[in-house]
Amino acid sequence: MNTPQKIALSALSLGAAMVALPAAAEFKQTLDAATIGFEAPSNRATRQFIYSRGTPLEIVVSIEGWFKVRDAQGALVWIERRALTDRTQVQVGAQPADVHAAPDAVSPIVFRADSGVLLQLVAPPSAATGLYAQVRHRDGTTGFVRVDTVFGL
Repeated sequence: MNTPQKIALSALSLGAAMVALPAAAEFKQTLDAATIGFEAPSNRATRQFIYSRGTPLEIVVSIEGWFKVRDAQGALVWIERRALTDRTQVQVGAQPADVHAAPDAVSPIVFRADSGVLLQLVAPPSAATGLYAQVRHRDGTTGFVRVDTVFGL
């Protein structure tokens, strides 16, 4: 195989590998006690939802001054960029989440968090914790929760 063919084959292989890798979602959280989600990127647009402080939201689109976001229920709204900050919390999904003492299902359950509860993210999942992230309840109790039971990771 000559050099141009090798380069073309390498580029094709690299492109296929890039397609196979899933893009990591970007999450932010609301900054104010009441953050308004609009139908369009304008303060004059119809108000859709009001989110409480610390609510994690997935960034879908970013334009000047605005983010289009997805909430835990799947709703899409526009929020002013200045109303969001870096994510430090996750939200329990539709079903209650068991928070374990260690990053495995057989360890004792430290507490159970109901749907919609916000938990502070202490440490995201890693090679050591696998499918678990370390979280802290607002009462100070910490433990490990499965990533598929929370929104915001």
